[in-house]
Amino acid sequence: MTVTVLALVTINEAATMELAAYLAATQPLLDSVGARIVRRFAVQEAVVGDRPAQTMIIVEYPDRNAVDRVFNSAEYRAIIPLRDRAFSTYQVSIAAE
Repeated sequence: MTVTVLALVTINEAATMELAAYLAATQPLLDSVGARIVRRFAVQEAVVGDRPAQTMIIVEYPDRNAVDRVFNSAEYRAIIPLRDRAFSTYQVSIAAE
């Protein structure tokens, strides 16, 4: 069963090199499990509460196991320091239908 993942992110503008390296490393991970970025949205404003992030990215994975394979992989763990510098906000959630 397809799994939809929501990523709420805010880019750290002072870390463009880290962002480029992180994105270059994550695309092959997504490809390796058959995941794909479905949509990207700029978060314009919050109606209630604070704006959660600058951007919302919707990623579709073939199943839950594919999500776990990406986020638990040695390759992903190796780029966590890049991720932590590249984004000031980075939240990933699984959406339920």
